[in-house]
Amino acid sequence: MVEVSQRKLRETSFFILKLFLAGVMFRAVIFLNPDTYMIQSYLAEITKQTVNFLGLGLERDGIFLLGSEKSFVVDQDCLGWKSMSVFIALVFASTKNFLRHWKILLIGLTILSLANLLRVVSTVYLSYIGVISFDLIHNFLWQWGLSFIVLAVWVYWLKNIQNP
Repeated sequence: MVEVSQRKLRETSFFILKLFLAGVMFRAVIFLNPDTYMIQSYLAEITKQTVNFLGLGLERDGIFLLGSEKSFVVDQDCLGWKSMSVFIALVFASTKNFLRHWKILLIGLTILSLANLLRVVSTVYLSYIGVISFDLIHNFLWQWGLSFIVLAVWVYWLKNIQNP
């Protein structure tokens, strides 16, 4: 019994240490503040095309979406990179051979990218037409929603696919 609890304590400590190291890398990216303007501009274009297909008449100027009633800026945080980083960190911390799980990383990052696109498009569309306030959908619904998606993909991987 003592050996089992010691093993679990060691595994948990190693998980926390790896998660801490991933957090240090995350903070390093924030400190370095890489230029993501081109990616932001691309996301702004995809968002503009999608919401205009849904009936809005927005124009794009770089990373700005301009409408007759409201305007939006696609900033660095709109890219969903933080959610993707958390998912990568969780997979990294949960396995002994991180690179062996490149398929789940690719699948998870694809799911998160699509969820993020849905987040940006729905936030712009629903707040523009006045169904829900920008702050409510952006700061509450999607913040929790994207966090749930990250955890759901990771837990699914842990329970059904993972082989440390």
